[in-house]
Amino acid sequence: MPSRIRVAPVVLVAAVSLAAFSLVACGGGGHHSYKAGTPAATGVPPSDCSLVPLDLVTTTLKLSLTGPSPGSRPGGVTCAFQHTKGGGSAPEVVQFGGDVTDESFHIVRNGLKSANNPVKTIHGWGDDAYAATVFSVVNINNFAVRKGKVSVAIQTTADYPQIRNLMKAVLAKL
Repeated sequence: MPSRIRVAPVVLVAAVSLAAFSLVACGGGGHHSYKAGTPAATGVPPSDCSLVPLDLVTTTLKLSLTGPSPGSRPGGVTCAFQHTKGGGSAPEVVQFGGDVTDESFHIVRNGLKSANNPVKTIHGWGDDAYAATVFSVVNINNFAVRKGKVSVAIQTTADYPQIRNLMKAVLAKL
């Protein structure tokens, strides 16, 4: 009898370990498969600002803006929207990144944290997401999502409910 009692836990541990390995090997644990040819699957971000036209951004953020003004950035594109009133106010920005890894996605997040900005992990958006507010003359809200191998980062003075609406619209196109 004593040998059967000792064998049962070993078999149970082996079965649980095999199940956990199978989940990881088959894409469990939050990793998604994305439709072939999409930016999320290929890691190739949009090359321009066509995914964030002015009417979409002004409607969802509820701000009066001009733009977008595209700008290149390493591995992607930045789309800046200027305020129609307010002169020197910070632009509203949507950034797309390509060939994004878990490590590269967290570079900005870690920088925000090291500068003592409150950063929150957000669940249910893509493969990884966070939000942070940088308190300055004008508070800048940041919402970044990694979907597969691409990322979207929105930096704006708008409130988070509006930012979420814009992010949802943009992610639907990726």
